Amino acid sequence: MRRFKIEGVKNGEAFLRGQEARHALKVLRLKKGDEIIVFDGEGKEYLAVIDAASPTSVKVKIVEEINVNRDSPLHSTLFMGITNKLQKFELALQKATELGVTEVVPVICSRSSNAQLIKNWEGKLRRWREIAVNAAKQCGRNILPEIREPIKLKEIETDADLSFVLWEKGGKSLKDYQSYSASSVSFLVGPEGGLEKEEIELLKEKGFKPIYLGKRILRAETAAIAGMALIQFIWGDLG
Repeated sequence: MRRFKIEGVKNGEAFLRGQEARHALKVLRLKKGDEIIVFDGEGKEYLAVIDAASPTSVKVKIVEEINVNRDSPLHSTLFMGITNKLQKFELALQKATELGVTEVVPVICSRSSNAQLIKNWEGKLRRWREIAVNAAKQCGRNILPEIREPIKLKEIETDADLSFVLWEKGGKSLKDYQSYSASSVSFLVGPEGGLEKEEIELLKEKGFKPIYLGKRILRAETAAIAGMALIQFIWGDLG
């Protein structure tokens, strides 16, 4: 059954607005009386029926709450170096959402040359949050990941139980840490070309442990997806 994001439920009713309303009416051709699944992005999911529609919104009546939890118990943060081709960053964001990431922090690194020229991130953030919503709709998550505003690498702070930075030139394997217990994990991946040695040293001072994911050099987006999958497998609920 089709899933849609709502802002919240009041008096047994909720609304699809904006992109969600357009998708329901224009693309899927849903109509009054059709049943759908709706979720609020904060943990609640409901069976609902379409009650009325206008060009900009769809009103639904809540039939019943669905008690299901598909979100990971692990609090995971992906610090993702902003790639010069933003499609790569967006792919990593989409797949990390499917894998259960709790929050994504875009990071402006030395090699994020295009990102250093951007002054206003409002439009990009709006798009990235829509990508997260669509990924959550597809995979069945009820809690949306937090997409933070971009920060510079030197501004990074984390209090996670374990923090890792991917570095192809050194460090340990994630397998070396699988005996550690953790309820929160941070994982940092650089942009195309990786991180400078000075950036690695700064991150080590902040508590990040350098790791590698194998002998092969992975693209930034592949590394983010593979790393998040392994972290969810070891400390989360994957598998």
